[in-house]
Amino acid sequence: MRYVLALVFWLASLGLAQPRVGTENGLTRLVFSIPSEARFSLERDGNEVSIRFQGTPPRTLRKLLDTPQVVGYRATPRPGGSVYVVTLKAGTGYRSLELASPRRLVLEVRGSRTPTPTRPRTRSRAPAPVVVLDPGHGGTDPGAVGFVHEEGVVLDVALRTRRLLEARGIRVIMTRAADRHLSANKAADLELRAAMADSKRTLFVSIHANAAERAAQGIEVYYFGETIDQRLLSKAILENGGGALGQRLTREARSVAQRLMSDLLAQANLKFSEQLALKTLHAMVRETGAINRGIHTAPFYVIRSARIPAILVEIGFVNHPVEGKKLASSTYRDRLASGLAGGMVAFLNQGSVQR
Repeated sequence: MRYVLALVFWLASLGLAQPRVGTENGLTRLVFSIPSEARFSLERDGNEVSIRFQGTPPRTLRKLLDTPQVVGYRATPRPGGSVYVVTLKAGTGYRSLELASPRRLVLEVRGSRTPTPTRPRTRSRAPAPVVVLDPGHGGTDPGAVGFVHEEGVVLDVALRTRRLLEARGIRVIMTRAADRHLSANKAADLELRAAMADSKRTLFVSIHANAAERAAQGIEVYYFGETIDQRLLSKAILENGGGALGQRLTREARSVAQRLMSDLLAQANLKFSEQLALKTLHAMVRETGAINRGIHTAPFYVIRSARIPAILVEIGFVNHPVEGKKLASSTYRDRLASGLAGGMVAFLNQGSVQR
């Protein structure tokens, strides 16, 4: 096995001739393996994205993909490297990110909301982004209890967030829109919520509220992953149902996290989830003035199998003598919703949210 891993890393260090391509509903990802010392730059001209690599082997190739977003790509040698030209289909946009260990460049191409001409005097519009909002708990499960009940405050904030997003032309799906559970069985309830983070949607945001034995306050945001922090692990167990059930579902989620370490496309999705977490946290702290408790990874069951950028947001502590009372305030809930929507809109490059 170690020889296979060594071969994989050796090939990555050389820079693979053909990028790894993954397609899902609404996006195409191209993952380029590149040497650690290589340099690259991207430039778009019309429907073509040129990636100039320096410090990679020269390549000559042409590949037809014909996915809903990408026509194909071609590579031509240049002094010191190669230039890859990716031809996009009309009405698409792209974003890129860099991953390490081994080093990779990820190009993600999605449908754009910008109208593009298809025939004289006719314009088409790509489908609007679809955001799934998941107010945690509900029905038989009240969640954390303090100056407010978690199930009620997160539902109200989610409904306010939905109104802001829909005003921007973003389609919103709620895992629940009333005080109810999806299943009286907690494991089944979490499974039903998690199933909504599929590739037919764009983003998944699970909204929760905290509680602590010692006085604590502030907002923290999670994306899926492993953790060695016992506090975060205990929190995951609690959110995953608590007790023996929470421990079992957390073990399953941690097993998924370990498997994802070897999946390049999954790692790219987690990187986008991290970006969504950062933008959402910054927007919420800016809107509310709350304490910034940072972004973290943890094995939350509800976001373990997400095929799209997915985060879990803790909007505050229901039992804190100051913050708990704020969470009961309509004005403060508006600010929380504005921050949540603002972070998602920033991630989707839609501009700012108007309250």
